[in-house]
Amino acid sequence: MQIPSQSSIADIYGNASSIKLVTVAPELPGSTDLIADLARSKNIRVSLGHSAATYAAGHSALESGATCLTHVFNAMEPLHHRSPGLAGLMALSPSSSSSSVPGGANGTDNERKSTNPEPPYYSLIADGIHLHPSTLTLAFRSNPERCILITDSIELAGLPDGLHPGNAQIPHRQRKIGNRVTIEGTDTLIGSCCGID
Repeated sequence: MQIPSQSSIADIYGNASSIKLVTVAPELPGSTDLIADLARSKNIRVSLGHSAATYAAGHSALESGATCLTHVFNAMEPLHHRSPGLAGLMALSPSSSSSSVPGGANGTDNERKSTNPEPPYYSLIADGIHLHPSTLTLAFRSNPERCILITDSIELAGLPDGLHPGNAQIPHRQRKIGNRVTIEGTDTLIGSCCGID
């Protein structure tokens, strides 16, 4: 992970000409400028994820040019009835009018005036492991025209159950049981082995 305010686009992505989509945590310092530059100057789609961002910070990121949420409910703050976080943006309604966004971009209690950006596209890992079926249904129904169903299948797909060595991304030994893969000795989910079919 890179801190946007401490790196240039070239530092983070090198030659960005072949990059089409990136995921950014909008609460990181400098992310708003990075999102605007990637979306408007480089024509790169920006998704929000791997994040502890507030709803307001996510809303600001959408205003800056982000258009998607990465695997909603996974690697982000949970949906809470008073603090919906990024997941709450799934239900954003398009509007040309201005509205108040609670919590300001930095998560304070101050409200700020805002125009409503387009509702984001959002991906859901529909493998029966990452999301409870009722959570998946709730999220899908919030805006089915913007929902993208994905898999989080990892390199252990097709291999037998048991312990497998780590890799550069996950250095810990991995325990595969059926389609579920966790870090050995924990319940920490690494991914699944479900195909797109």
